[in-house]
Amino acid sequence: MAKLAEAASPKFNSAVMPKSVRLFRNAVPGPDTDSLILVIEYEDMAAYGARTTFENSNSEWKELFSSQPDSPEVLRSVQLLTEFQP
Repeated sequence: MAKLAEAASPKFNSAVMPKSVRLFRNAVPGPDTDSLILVIEYEDMAAYGARTTFENSNSEWKELFSSQPDSPEVLRSVQLLTEFQP
């Protein structure tokens, strides 16, 4: 949670920012209740690409989220989703 709070600091603002950031956890008791799901929504794929370029070129950002042997978090997956409207 400390990393997410630091990531939200103004020093990591860029020309393109997410339009929403939401954090979820499973409400049904079971083995996955300790997992969190972070949903970051962008206006479109161009905005996602611009922000990704910013993050990949920012050494402080990369250091903040670099894998450390003693980190309590584990990134399990990344998904790019588009809204489906039947």
